[in-house]
Amino acid sequence: TSTNRPHCRTVAALDGTGIITMNNSPAKARAVESMRARIIRLRVVRWRENMRSIRFSAGVSLLILIAVASARAQTPPETPTAPPAAVARGPWMEYGVRFGPSFTSLTSVETFEPSDVAAAIEPTLNFGGFFTIGLPGPLSLQPEVLFAAKGHRIRDRNAPPISTTAGLKPAAADRVILVRYLEFPMLLRLAKQMGETGSVYLIGGPAFAIRRSAVVRDVADPGRLTDIGDLVNGSNLLYVFGAGLQHKRWLVDARLTRGAQNVAVDPQPSGVKTNAFSVLMGVRIK
Repeated sequence: TSTNRPHCRTVAALDGTGIITMNNSPAKARAVESMRARIIRLRVVRWRENMRSIRFSAGVSLLILIAVASARAQTPPETPTAPPAAVARGPWMEYGVRFGPSFTSLTSVETFEPSDVAAAIEPTLNFGGFFTIGLPGPLSLQPEVLFAAKGHRIRDRNAPPISTTAGLKPAAADRVILVRYLEFPMLLRLAKQMGETGSVYLIGGPAFAIRRSAVVRDVADPGRLTDIGDLVNGSNLLYVFGAGLQHKRWLVDARLTRGAQNVAVDPQPSGVKTNAFSVLMGVRIK
């Protein structure tokens, strides 16, 4: 017995899911629909998983931002950094006046008069003005103009000694050799800042002096003068060195001034040089 089977025409086609569908086959059509539904469910599951991952990443990022902001809010403010060091100022100039005592002496006073000998130093007074001109770094120039005097107390070589309870003492000075100068020190100043308003400094340099007068003055009668201008040179060269302290506008320094050349017109038997130890106070006007 022969069984006749109907011939089915099968048409293959692609649907939107990418699955091959078979026309005119109900069983296969159901299988395809089942597979299509399964694929859609898988795609939905994957989309939900992706969205869950995106939400998780966004949440973590938000938490990190909140944590950073909270930590920054709780962190104490940074200590302000010190401002950069002040740039060294350019050229500058100050000026003022100064005055103070000097304790002076002359070497070889017998050169002026062989019958005289040195007896004691002579205190004098200086006054004048100064300029301070700034240089790079801690250095500056300090030219000055000073009215100064150098001298020595003398006595006669043959003056009898004085009898005291302690014994015999040389006779006291009865005259003073006094040479007055107009001095022009040209000093180099090296300063070190001490706090905001003070400094210490060293000074040194040459000084040129012009003689204003030269006399021998009587101690007992200061108005009694003997001119010795013809025995003393008209100029002098000295060198100065010392140290000082400045506070705001006020300054004080101690200095030694030593003669660098002979001041006697006739340096026989030996030359005469001037020496002084001075304590000068000053005030800066500008």
